Amino acid sequence: MRRRHLRRGQPGPRRTDRSKVGTLVKLHLVNRSVLAGAVSVCWMLPVAAQDSGTAAAAQGSRPQAAAGDSGTEMVFGFSQGLEANDNLDLDPVSLGSTVFTSTELSFGLTKRTPLDRFGLLASGVLRGASGPGTQSGLDDQTLELSYGRLGADAEFKAEAGYRQTNIEFLEPLDNITDEDGQIDLPPDLDRLDGTGNRERYAAGVALELGREAPVGASFRADYLGLRYSDTSDADLFDSDRSEAETELRFRLSPVAVARLGLGYGLYEAEDEEQTRRDTSRGYAGLSVELSPVLRLDANAGYAAIDTREFGVTTRSSGLEALLRLERDMPNGTVTAEAEQYVTDDGTIRTLTAGRSLELPAGTLSATLGAADSDLGRSEIIGSLAWSQDLPRGGINAQLRRWVDFDEDDGNVLRTALLLDYVHEINGLSSIGLKAGYTVTDEAGGSTDRASFTAEYSYALTEDWSLKTGYRYRMREELAEARAQSHAVFVSIGRDFRVRR
Repeated sequence: MRRRHLRRGQPGPRRTDRSKVGTLVKLHLVNRSVLAGAVSVCWMLPVAAQDSGTAAAAQGSRPQAAAGDSGTEMVFGFSQGLEANDNLDLDPVSLGSTVFTSTELSFGLTKRTPLDRFGLLASGVLRGASGPGTQSGLDDQTLELSYGRLGADAEFKAEAGYRQTNIEFLEPLDNITDEDGQIDLPPDLDRLDGTGNRERYAAGVALELGREAPVGASFRADYLGLRYSDTSDADLFDSDRSEAETELRFRLSPVAVARLGLGYGLYEAEDEEQTRRDTSRGYAGLSVELSPVLRLDANAGYAAIDTREFGVTTRSSGLEALLRLERDMPNGTVTAEAEQYVTDDGTIRTLTAGRSLELPAGTLSATLGAADSDLGRSEIIGSLAWSQDLPRGGINAQLRRWVDFDEDDGNVLRTALLLDYVHEINGLSSIGLKAGYTVTDEAGGSTDRASFTAEYSYALTEDWSLKTGYRYRMREELAEARAQSHAVFVSIGRDFRVRR
């Protein structure tokens, strides 16, 4: 789960789950109505596909338009799959095996010009199931819209999305990286359990002006809403998150830029406490190139967090600061960073050092440090990322350990590991291995999640492909029995592309 505070000196709040808009609950109601209506229209298209992060993802992936300077591309996708799972609900004691077929249809549209880009994706899955843990029907209905426009010294982006998924088919560890490829966990990762329906509404808008001018400005607003129905886990509750940040930049010299910013966040949850959390932040910052190889970023500000639970409001406030040094090396960079920020559970302080290396056919970066909070706990934190191109494939691995603020559990210690490996056997076939593992340590105990997928792909023809493989999932909580599931799957599919 990503940190909830707004980082000064960064482009804006980082996404998880990618795209959100608005800072007011009223805006959420408008978004929800518009997106739900759009999805209803989407069902009428001769398309539908599932997200690559579902349990039936073995049938294929969503269509993606080819990158180009201009033009229009439409991609129709189809796949048919069969899967058998011995514990679909991921219960400590399995209720039995489930066999289901999945028909995946999808439609993607991308229109590009030299100045702007418009994208649309509509998808869904029709399942026929036999066994405990699920019912036949339409699932994983998705609609995503995006628009971007680039000017001479300005940029505008807008995104909106809706996704409905049956929780038993949702694979939360399959897609836990942000747009920069960094680990970014879903806000409800540790509570996704059992059966039921999950809806995700998200939208975001960003505007940047005067990027190279003496005076520039940027604005970003994001919204994320989660809705649950017919769930077997009482810990799943509806929530809304809204964030907005605006920043002014002043180019003092060719090597120095000053910043002034304000941020606001609102969190509301339909939990037992009826939680409402208002977060306000203000900061001033300075970025300086001390030499051709040495850069300094510094921010200082103040944050106030008002939290209402059971009708009683409490405040957490204090000073925030960030100091970062980065030095270029012949084969990478060296960094040192110190930060202090305020959460509802008190102030967190971190100190880290890092090194990145440019390898002959890849990259390697690592950080190591410590985090301390007002709760009296000091933890070792850090990260490791390795990417390597191989003669017949590639490997990507990430490890991250950090102190985070969870809206439901307060300050927690998280550890996440990702591994993705692809080996090309020949021009027609390949093997892929993908693994994910997360641990959340909090005052009340810990939650472990793991997943592993081994997949074999074979090109039947120039257009049609076959995929088959094995998937393992695990969930374990303190003082509770471990829940595991094993699945085998096979699918066949293809994409139809039309370019203009």
